[in-house]
Amino acid sequence: MRKYDFDLILADAPSDRVADRLYGYFGLGGAAPDGVQSVVLGVRGGTPYAACTVQADTFDAALLTVFPGIQAEGLLVERVEVDRNSLKAMIAA
Repeated sequence: MRKYDFDLILADAPSDRVADRLYGYFGLGGAAPDGVQSVVLGVRGGTPYAACTVQADTFDAALLTVFPGIQAEGLLVERVEVDRNSLKAMIAA
């Protein structure tokens, strides 16, 4: 298993109620799938995102671990962003 860090760029910022449910789901003691280490919601330059850290066998598996929880709240993921260091680690694997 490897650690993957990535941002899910969201079409719209979640309401406070949705954000609370996501933190409850992905937080300690939540029902999130194994491997989810953290999901942090934020806004950068006016663009809402969910910063994710996930332990998984592959990057695809990491994405599939968090997508259902995000989509279940009616949030649309516009794109996925991976920082340079994480991308280098994925390529080297």
